Amino acid sequence: MWKILGNITEIFIYSSVYMIITLISLKIVGATFSTDFERKISDESNIGLSLICASVFIGMAILISSLVR
Repeated sequence: MWKILGNITEIFIYSSVYMIITLISLKIVGATFSTDFERKISDESNIGLSLICASVFIGMAILISSLVR
């Protein structure tokens, strides 16, 4: 019983750390581009910019998952 609760707690801690790192990297990627990339993705449907952001987040998820194991 306690092992299951420990695993659930560990999952929540890792997911919250990942979300914080994701938000920080979103701001770093946003500062890298000279334009407002959130507006370009949502309003102008810029597929190339959304693919760049998605690849950054997928790469970061792979790195964090390798660190956890």
